[in-house]
Amino acid sequence: MRKNCLKYFPDLSILNSGVGGITIYDLNLILQLIIFGLFLIGVYYVKGRERSLRKHRLFMGAAILLNAILIFLIMGRSLLTYSGLIVEKFYELGPSITWVHAIVGGLAEILGVTFLFKHSRKIRSWMRMTATLWTIALLLGIAFYIYYYIL
Repeated sequence: MRKNCLKYFPDLSILNSGVGGITIYDLNLILQLIIFGLFLIGVYYVKGRERSLRKHRLFMGAAILLNAILIFLIMGRSLLTYSGLIVEKFYELGPSITWVHAIVGGLAEILGVTFLFKHSRKIRSWMRMTATLWTIALLLGIAFYIYYYIL
């Protein structure tokens, strides 16, 4: 059963009205998991048996661009809309998860966009750090979802 999340985030149902429908936040989580799958495929093409820098860049670029779209359309809008509440109750678990998720995810996205335009061979350690940040941001996003919509 979903937690009554209306006090923090409105239920923006896209399939049917009420708490039982699929919300824009449900869709965002599903899309984030698909994007992370693209990310993992990109990692495979640089680390796995079939090494292809071209395919690595293609999958990573798609993941970064799709993630940027979701940040601007869903997550960024939500963060700006509810920033007063998040600042006011920063010491609570939910807002703390939100801020850390936003900072870590924002940094990972900025670094990822930077790599789209810079193809130096000396950035491997930065790419590893970005991959770690992206994974942490995803896990924090899942924690966010669980805290606000499931518990």
